[in-house]
Amino acid sequence: MVFMKRLTIVFVIIYLLVISYLLLFFFVKPFQDFIIDIRKNVAGITEGSNYLWALLISFVICFLGSASIGFPVPFPFVLFTLSNSVYLRYLGQLLTLNQVLASPNFWFEILGLSILGGLGSALGEFSGYIVGFGAKKFAETKNSDLLKNIDGFGKLILRNKKRTPLYVFLFALTPLPDDILFLPLGLIKYPIWKALIPGWLGKNITTIFYCCWPILIAMGLLATGADTSDFSSVITEAIMLLFTITIMFFIIGFDWNKYLKEREQKKNKDVKKDVKITQK
Repeated sequence: MVFMKRLTIVFVIIYLLVISYLLLFFFVKPFQDFIIDIRKNVAGITEGSNYLWALLISFVICFLGSASIGFPVPFPFVLFTLSNSVYLRYLGQLLTLNQVLASPNFWFEILGLSILGGLGSALGEFSGYIVGFGAKKFAETKNSDLLKNIDGFGKLILRNKKRTPLYVFLFALTPLPDDILFLPLGLIKYPIWKALIPGWLGKNITTIFYCCWPILIAMGLLATGADTSDFSSVITEAIMLLFTITIMFFIIGFDWNKYLKEREQKKNKDVKKDVKITQK
């Protein structure tokens, strides 16, 4: 398929860019120092009145991350940076990790970023549904391999309609690209209200996780006797981005219509065998 070749080229370029970034970070000391210096200066991003801007950034970037069609906006890393800014600011007050965790104000700021981010994500993820809903006629009249393939993925999801809300929740909960799910839901005109609640719940949980990520890393390193470092954070973020891109490439590139056809043929053969056995 033509779209598959183009898709492969696009994703190979993305992979090469991320890998090049990691290689530069590992082996080019000036570049590594530059990236780490940038991360050390993030504490002021959420300080004072800047926190209101941080809330707006959290909402907008999560909305764009969920609303983007065909390319994952790395909103988890923005949430990580914002929450890490809050964490570093409290550490700058000469507080220990335990004292930071015991501070109600700290958790109030973290939850603020999480809830606004979750709201932006919940609103943004339905853009894929709207696009898919409008693309239904286009897919029927045009020979679009990509739309037909996505439509096949949607049919696979709806083979058991009772599980569809669970799939929506899981896609919202994990780094899986939401538009890959909501595009086919729009194509098959799945009731939007049935996806709203599980999508909102999943997004809130995932934004809370991303905002707590700096704390989780600090607690994990503390448990092993190591110190939190910007070096490990940069590597973790890059790995997370590669994982997200890989999942998205698999879902878009896999021939779901062919899979459904082969599955249906196998099911029919099994039914025929059962009928023959019963007749004997």
